[in-house]
Amino acid sequence: MRNCTTVVGAMLLFAPPLFAQPDAFHAVWDSLLQQYVWAGRVHAFGMAQDPRFSFYLDSLATAAPKQASHESQIAFWLNAHNACVVAVLARRPGLRYAGAWDSLMRLDTFCIAGEEHTLLSLRDRLRRFGEPLLHVGASGITMGFPPLARRAFTTANLRRQLRENARAFLRSPRGCILDVETNTLWLSPLFAWYRTDFERGGRTLLHFVADYAEPTVAAYIAARQRELRIDFLELDRHTIARSGPAATLRINPLETRSEQKLRHGGRKRR
Repeated sequence: MRNCTTVVGAMLLFAPPLFAQPDAFHAVWDSLLQQYVWAGRVHAFGMAQDPRFSFYLDSLATAAPKQASHESQIAFWLNAHNACVVAVLARRPGLRYAGAWDSLMRLDTFCIAGEEHTLLSLRDRLRRFGEPLLHVGASGITMGFPPLARRAFTTANLRRQLRENARAFLRSPRGCILDVETNTLWLSPLFAWYRTDFERGGRTLLHFVADYAEPTVAAYIAARQRELRIDFLELDRHTIARSGPAATLRINPLETRSEQKLRHGGRKRR
């Protein structure tokens, strides 16, 4: 992976925030997501015109996530990947159908943590953590990928949000369709591309799907897994870009892990 130290050196003259407080680092991205993303689609051009977006991309370039905890590193690379997805779309404001979506994953480059990355290399970077759930946290430029979440990933919400993303994806037609008549489970092509990632530790792809699919689908898998046929859907290549002004929504602040514990700890158990 090539580094981009020259670019980073120039950026440091303007002193964007580094990575001393990992969760606070993503507060800008969190507010952008809440303002410009809804129903899994993003007003990419509007976000790109917001100076906070350029500020966040500059911050990603100079960050040093290696100094942070394991969970913070995962959150960093997920947020970086998803921010670059928006940037790819923002550079092509008229793109509504990405027939050559795979080329776009290799074409645009970004400086992340001092290294030059593409969308493809960022996903490969996420794969190094060895956690299949990260595939459903990383969105994509088309509707066939897991939806872009409306909150940034942080150490406080990482596991909960990944599970929520997995459920949302596998309980939607873009992620999982059960055809009882043909005894076929149709899955997103994402599971074909990265199948080995979902089949680690003695688990099968069906085990992963059953963990997050609709309860009726999970029950069917448990009863028929030996003869159940798996096939893969065609990728929906319509982009997640959405035109029009951003909705006026209430922006909720990020919650740190200590604040989250305090809030839950304040509830009396009965």
